[in-house]
Amino acid sequence: MLPLLLALLLGAPAPSPAAPVRLAAQAFGQTLEIEVRDLPPEAAREIIRKALTEVAEAERLADLTALNAAAGKGPQPVDPRLLALLAVARDFCFWSDGAHGPLGRDLYSPVPDPPSPERLEQAAGLATCDRLTLDPQKGTAALAAGSGLELRGFAEGYAVDRAAEALRLGGAANAFITIGAVRRGLGLGAGGKGWAVVLPQVPGQEEPTGRVFLRDQSLAVAAQSDRYVNQRTGQPAQGVLTIVTVTDLAVDAQGLAAALLIAGPREGQLRLGSLRPRPSVLWFMGTGSGAPLLVDYRWSAVSRR
Repeated sequence: MLPLLLALLLGAPAPSPAAPVRLAAQAFGQTLEIEVRDLPPEAAREIIRKALTEVAEAERLADLTALNAAAGKGPQPVDPRLLALLAVARDFCFWSDGAHGPLGRDLYSPVPDPPSPERLEQAAGLATCDRLTLDPQKGTAALAAGSGLELRGFAEGYAVDRAAEALRLGGAANAFITIGAVRRGLGLGAGGKGWAVVLPQVPGQEEPTGRVFLRDQSLAVAAQSDRYVNQRTGQPAQGVLTIVTVTDLAVDAQGLAAALLIAGPREGQLRLGSLRPRPSVLWFMGTGSGAPLLVDYRWSAVSRR
C-alpha cells in the first residue's frame, strides 16, 4: 500500500499488477494446469516448476505395486506422505460404510468378459476397510492377503493439494491448479471474486449449468462415465449422472465426489452432516434422456457471482 501511495503523491504511474503465468503438463494421464497471478513472471515460473515436481512425486507415490506385492506379509515401511494419503482414503472407506475407499484394486481391474457374480462378491470381500492396517507411529502399512490397493478417486486431489502447498510456500497467494476434473483456487482469482469454474453440462440438460467462484476452495466433478463402483457390491454407481463437490482440500473434494456419486443424495445427505468443514454438493439425477433433477446439500454456500 505504501509504494502505491508514494507513487500517487509523486505523480508517478502506479505499479502494474503482475502478468498471469500459466504452465501446463500431463499428470495421471490428464491435463495439469497451474496459473499464478500475483508474482513477477520469472518467480511465478520457478514456483510453478516446483509445484509440477510435487505433482510428479505424488504420481510416483500413487504407484502401489510394491505395497500390493507385500499383501499378507505383515507391516511394511511406507513413505510418510503415502501413509497420510492412505489414511485419508481409509477414513473415506469407513465414512462411506465401505462404498468407496483405497482397497478396490480387483474391482477396477479390467477383465475380458463381464465379471461373474461370484467374482464380484469375492472382490468386494477383499475391499473391506479393515483389510488395511496403518501405524503412523511406526510408519507402516499392512495389507491383508489377497487384497489390493487402488487410489482411484484420491490421487489427483492429493497431487493438487501438494502443488497448492508448494505454491503457498513459494509466496503465491493467487493461483489456480487443475488436474482433470479436480481444481483448487487460492486467493481472489482474476476479477477479485475467486476463480471461476464452469459447471459441467449434463446429458439431457438444455440450459447452461452456470459457474461458481472458488476462493481458497477446491472443486471436484465425478460422473457415471468415470465408472466408479460401489465397493460393497462391485456394482457400478447408478442413478446419479454427475456430481459436483466443493470443500477446502482437493483430496477431500475428489473423495467426496466419488463416494457420493455411489451413495446418491438420500444416503449421502445423511452422512454429510458429520463432516467438518461442511462441504457443498450438487447431484444431477436422471437417465440422460431428459432434464436432470438437481439435489443439493448446502449449495447456496458456494459463491456463484
